[in-house]
Amino acid sequence: MVICPGEGTPDFLRPNQGYLFKVASGWQAQQLWCEVIAYELSLVVGVSVPPAFVALDSSSGEPGALIELFYPYPAAMRTVRLAHAADYMHKNFADGKKGRPHALRENLAICRALNAPNPLEWWAKAILFDTLIGNTDRHSENWGFLVEGTQDARQFTLAPLYDNGTSLGYGTTDAKLANPWDARRMAAYLARGHHDIGWSKNEDGPTQHLPFCVRFFTAHPELKGTAATMLSFTDQQVEEIVQWATEFFVPIMFTSDRARFILKQIGARRDALKEALEL
Repeated sequence: MVICPGEGTPDFLRPNQGYLFKVASGWQAQQLWCEVIAYELSLVVGVSVPPAFVALDSSSGEPGALIELFYPYPAAMRTVRLAHAADYMHKNFADGKKGRPHALRENLAICRALNAPNPLEWWAKAILFDTLIGNTDRHSENWGFLVEGTQDARQFTLAPLYDNGTSLGYGTTDAKLANPWDARRMAAYLARGHHDIGWSKNEDGPTQHLPFCVRFFTAHPELKGTAATMLSFTDQQVEEIVQWATEFFVPIMFTSDRARFILKQIGARRDALKEALEL
């Protein structure tokens, strides 16, 4: 946890605001770039994601993602706190342990019980965004609520989509990306992607990305307009993001091969979603 200085900072940082400096290493090292690219993509598709930037620890040279906290920090300024969904799901978990079941219907029931505004639209965007980036880790501590007020008069709103690093094929090695993937190989890879959540506690997850999206928007066709808007981006918009990422000279490089891989991933998922949802 770091706090931005009050003066002399880049325009894209907020003076005196708290940030998380998130590092990864080994086979997970590319999660740095997944956090940053997920944020940049969120600006294109219209989903709330905490700002994330590539950064270096000035004392050690260690690279990481600098992620803005989405509530005021430090504590003396704070009127809002984050509560993970897991804090409200103890009755759902088997044997009282965090984890399974973790399912959409129960998640929506908790949102409604806490009077969080627009939970169905929030989940529509979350499910679609996670499908686009191939996120497999939206478990009950990777979504939650912003809570404001006292114990007797609390207000709950759904938090931005935080912790997006387990996505975009982060574990695929550079060696496997040296040669371009053909459509068949990419389709087989994408078919293995899955959401952490299931449909209900009786149909617990994980569940494949695309079929889950189809089931959700079939059940809620009134939200297809939201899906159409989110999926209206072009390949060029994504290409600009991934090309920009290759221009950083940091210990964990984002290569042109990975840029090509992620561009194809996102484009293939977008096209498959549009076809499956008849958009």
